Amino acid sequence: MSIVRRVGGLVLAIAAAVVWFVAAPDDVSAADHKDDIASALSDDDANNLLTEGAPQQTVVNGWTAKNLLTIQAQQNNDLLEAASDQRPGLLMMLAVLGIALIALTTESRQPRAPRFSQALPLPPGPGHPAA
Repeated sequence: MSIVRRVGGLVLAIAAAVVWFVAAPDDVSAADHKDDIASALSDDDANNLLTEGAPQQTVVNGWTAKNLLTIQAQQNNDLLEAASDQRPGLLMMLAVLGIALIALTTESRQPRAPRFSQALPLPPGPGHPAA
């Protein structure tokens, strides 16, 4: 059992190292959306100069809101991609496998039943010389 436990532990250690380096998320650097925001706001300013009255301003504000919400959705997608690290779950699975390996390779240590093949000494009684 000792060899099985050592080989299994070595395999689990190698698997943990492989998981740590292979399952690492891609290096997603935070995309800079400053230019996109500046472009949306400059388009808003240019379109507002061409408006005449509240109905046209409402339409231009809707366009600007749509553009800014699109940029916000892109930012959220960038954050989700950066946060998709699968390593903790995989390492927990390897830990469970390690616990199972220990449980399966440990010999049971149940107390043995006493042997009754030998007579047990009786306590000294009134007619016994030791009393």
